Amino acid sequence: MQTSEELTVLVRATFADMPGSFRPGAFFDERLDCIRVIAKDCSFLETRINENLTVLEDNYAKDSDPTPYVGFTIKGARHFCSENGFSLNAPIQISALLDAVLKSFPGVLVEVFVNGVARPLVKNKRIEQVEVWGVPGQLLQPA
Repeated sequence: MQTSEELTVLVRATFADMPGSFRPGAFFDERLDCIRVIAKDCSFLETRINENLTVLEDNYAKDSDPTPYVGFTIKGARHFCSENGFSLNAPIQISALLDAVLKSFPGVLVEVFVNGVARPLVKNKRIEQVEVWGVPGQLLQPA
């Protein structure tokens, strides 16, 4: 049996090429066909806004936190992007993406979500674009 020190060395060596710390961002998840915006590294609850939009809420938000929202997901990203003139072969500006969400899903709830949750979240965390890794049809990997 190996000691805990030996196991620690093995684990660190195995994950040495992995990014070390979390950073807020937005990316296209090809396998799940969605765009994910994640602003905080935490356990979260997914709450559906409609059939395409989901808001991510911190499971352990503190009372001192101004908002429990830590991200959101746009499902059906390929169709959504195609319908709104976005290419999944290049980064997409978040502001344009959110404008398209408002246009594609009109309604008070979506408007409140975009203007009250999504825009402040991406502004505060300085998330400017949706990153696209790889090319459609291939497993996506960060650069």
